[in-house]
Amino acid sequence: MVQLLMMIFRRFAVLRSVQVLRVCIVFFALLLYATAGYRYFEGRVNPDLGWGDSLWWAIVTMTTVGYGDLYPSTAAGRFLVGFPTMLLGVSILGYVLSVVATAMVESRLKEIKGMNDIELNNHILICNFAGLEKTLQLIHEIRQDESTREAHVVIIDEQLDELPPELQQQENVHYVKGSPARESTLEKANMAGARAVILQADPSRPKESDIANLRAALTIETLCPEIFSCVECIDPDSAVFFERANCDSVVCIATLSGQMVVQELQDPGVSAVVAELTSNRHGRQFYLVDVAQGCSDFKAAKAHYDNDETLLMGIRRKEENILLPKPGFKLEPGDRAVLVAATRPA
Repeated sequence: MVQLLMMIFRRFAVLRSVQVLRVCIVFFALLLYATAGYRYFEGRVNPDLGWGDSLWWAIVTMTTVGYGDLYPSTAAGRFLVGFPTMLLGVSILGYVLSVVATAMVESRLKEIKGMNDIELNNHILICNFAGLEKTLQLIHEIRQDESTREAHVVIIDEQLDELPPELQQQENVHYVKGSPARESTLEKANMAGARAVILQADPSRPKESDIANLRAALTIETLCPEIFSCVECIDPDSAVFFERANCDSVVCIATLSGQMVVQELQDPGVSAVVAELTSNRHGRQFYLVDVAQGCSDFKAAKAHYDNDETLLMGIRRKEENILLPKPGFKLEPGDRAVLVAATRPA
């Protein structure tokens, strides 16, 4: 709520700074006039009337609250002070409310149009809008894992006119209009403060998708090499170029699809098993975590991790997967445990 009020105030100050200054001057001038006038005229018939009570009456009258605990009883107090205070107070209040409402509407429109600057930290960038269903699924997967459940998501796309209503209803989802290959767009999305970036492939443009993502990846890795980047590519031959661009992870749709079709042919049902193990929404999932301290070999790691909810499947060493090694397999610094578990292990 505080962030929303601060955002509205900034928009309000930038768009209407001159008008606000004028209104403030008129407001305080009227407040001073009403307080002093009420104290002057009503103090003659009420010697106990102080400046505090006069200020209270001026504020209550200008804001049209009108509690009735204080009111002018003299003709001068009513017509020279009370009437102008009520008339101008209502006018100022109506103007301020209209300006605030306009600022809120403009701010919301700019947000769904992708025109606002992102002032978040530790958020996740999703570059390219690859369809509503796919984007919703991606966001739902992000929300299901404890490590990313509370993270804000910022979608970057240059073709999308505005954020679809279905995504507007999603909590902590934002939009920036522009090309992810442009430095100005990435600065607008506050890439420097983001925790990760996902470059989605566009199946409707298979030839242009990888090229566009490669341009974006080069820009991202040049400007912010420390950010974790995950790229989805269509052509298997493009994977090597993304690796040369220093992308942290490359997922090739065609390679995975081909492997899955063959596995499903040989062992029907494998695709359903893999789908469950790679989804955060139900069942068990694959997790990669740093091997716990004190585990010198695979047998010790099995004893540490295996229980009714978790099963150690192997070791990830640099770029190599070592699944189901022998119990005496020695572990090295930097090894990661490949686990199947119901929730992310602590």
